[in-house]
Amino acid sequence: MKKILLTVLMIVAGITVMYAQDPVSSYGKMSSTYNKDPGFGSRLNFGVTFAPTISWMYPHTEGYENNGVIMGMRYGVNLNVNLTEKKNFYFSTGIFGEHAGGKMQFLDNINIPIDFESPTHAAGILTQRTYRSIYLTIPTMITMKTNSINNFYVCGNAGLMHSFNLYSTNTDSYTFGTELWSREKQVSDETALFKEAFILGVGFEYSVTPTMRAGVMVNYVQSFTNYFKGKGKAQNSLSKLDQRANLGCVEIALNINFF
Repeated sequence: MKKILLTVLMIVAGITVMYAQDPVSSYGKMSSTYNKDPGFGSRLNFGVTFAPTISWMYPHTEGYENNGVIMGMRYGVNLNVNLTEKKNFYFSTGIFGEHAGGKMQFLDNINIPIDFESPTHAAGILTQRTYRSIYLTIPTMITMKTNSINNFYVCGNAGLMHSFNLYSTNTDSYTFGTELWSREKQVSDETALFKEAFILGVGFEYSVTPTMRAGVMVNYVQSFTNYFKGKGKAQNSLSKLDQRANLGCVEIALNINFF
């Protein structure tokens, strides 16, 4: 009986020493609240992300102007590779669906329905166009996270977004006197297959359990490749100029990560 009791006491003492050393070595001093996350994690962890977005276009074609924003989203799964022993630096990637686009207005030459009185084609017709695209996006980022602040963590990320166009549409609107006419068409053949962009963001996470965190990131994303194919593939029918524009986006990314 004494041997069993001694064995139990030794096991309890060993566990107590192990857990007593962990928070002190990890953070230097104990927090006033119970620290649910010891600060260490596995080499790989994964999560899910849903991000409502607002996107717009930066036109670079003469006669084109930005004409507003559109609502979109980004959603998918992320994979994070822990680069250090603690949960401070990660290489972050994943696979996402992304809905983005924008609005521009410009003079164009179009075929007018006979129900409307047409202005002269020489002057062109003011066209208000809404662009929408669906992308398959793979980010490559470095994510940085602070140590625990009462189970909260300040986070930042920076990197690149590599996107492949899956589907695109244009919706044109024209005003003739008091009448509004619009039409939509698929234009995947006019939209560039590949979109490259940088991403920069800041936010925070909260440790729900030692193996799960919920977080919010505010990210700014801007492409540095042309939205259109160019080289005669997407031209203004009036000026015959190739269309050129970049996409800008602000997103609020809601994510849950599992360690």
